[in-house]
Amino acid sequence: MVKRHVKSVALLGCLLIALSGCSRQLLLFGGAAAAAGAGTYAYVKGDLKRNYEAPIDKAWTATLKAVEELKLKIESKQHDAFTGIVKGKMADDTGFAINLKRLAETSTEIGVRIGTFGDKQKSEAIHSKILSKL
Repeated sequence: MVKRHVKSVALLGCLLIALSGCSRQLLLFGGAAAAAGAGTYAYVKGDLKRNYEAPIDKAWTATLKAVEELKLKIESKQHDAFTGIVKGKMADDTGFAINLKRLAETSTEIGVRIGTFGDKQKSEAIHSKILSKL
């Protein structure tokens, strides 16, 4: 019994040492896994991402309606059956980018980035508006 416990502790220790060099990847994976849940967000490197249970065309339309309602200035937009991007400026001339990625037939990931380094609160406001349009 004691040998089994020692082996388990040793294995756990080795696993933790191996993962210590991969902490960034582990955090990113954890964030991605969290984003897959309903109503959860992942804020990674300035991008606030959320998965929506909506086909990409419906998510695209909701995104454009949200941007229009928030009175954000669109400088460019394009989309196809798998991706979409909206770029523009906010009233204070800060740039924004909204990226859409088809995950499945009825699932779309939307990422929002405000400025160079991101602004979590403004990104959350945009996500809330997109959700209200779905």
